Amino acid sequence: MFEIGNTLREARVRRDISLQQAEEDTKIRVKYIQAMENEDFDVLPAGTYVKGFMRTYAEYLGLDYQTMLDEYNERYGSGEHREHIIHQQRSSKTVKADSPRHRSQANYLLVAIIAVVIVAVLAYLGWGNPDTEEPVVATTNANTSTASTSTAPSVLTSPTGTNQASQRPEPVVLESLVITAAGEPVDISIRRDEKKGPELVKALLQPGESLSLDRDQLQEQDRVWVDARSSALKITINGKPQAVPEFDPANDYLVLTLTGITTEPA
Repeated sequence: MFEIGNTLREARVRRDISLQQAEEDTKIRVKYIQAMENEDFDVLPAGTYVKGFMRTYAEYLGLDYQTMLDEYNERYGSGEHREHIIHQQRSSKTVKADSPRHRSQANYLLVAIIAVVIVAVLAYLGWGNPDTEEPVVATTNANTSTASTSTAPSVLTSPTGTNQASQRPEPVVLESLVITAAGEPVDISIRRDEKKGPELVKALLQPGESLSLDRDQLQEQDRVWVDARSSALKITINGKPQAVPEFDPANDYLVLTLTGITTEPA
């Protein structure tokens, strides 16, 4: 039986390449390189990404990638190696009735009901209706009696008569996120709460590949932290392409929010 791990390790040692040098050259983390050399594939994100790592590393060492791929498919192609990227985060929790999303929907409904009540009260009082007779206030002095009119308030209504409270508010959480590798493989880790917080997803993107997350997969966060081992990225937040600032992949995190992208030191 062809041994994938020993072949990779022997090729690296024969070329006198350290693990740290291999990480720097391939952008693959040392723990993933060691996992391939030990054939401990469960450490890597998923079967599809194992093949991406293996292709990059084999070509870097000057080995025949197809031979390794055939051996990998023969041993793990039947499904022994578990697929768990992205959706494992969703399967580990159950959506409850009191989740943030349901609470947000309940708040929208409450605002709409209040708006309808306000409009009904204003309509009953005749405010904002040009056909309704305005109240007359009589004033007198020693010689004459005059009448003056008071102007009815027109707050809470737009020029077209539409109640502003009923309009849909701007998003308060990340609705969608798309990250695309541009020009080279990119090893990505996305976290929530803080730059060292719980990991939402981990992936290796080959050039041209994209990672797409929706509101549920982002767990209704208003910001996420991205650890990217390359700056060759294209990022779209809530359907809007964003300018990626200059940053050091080895020392900086990208902070993705509703208003754009900033950086933080690791």
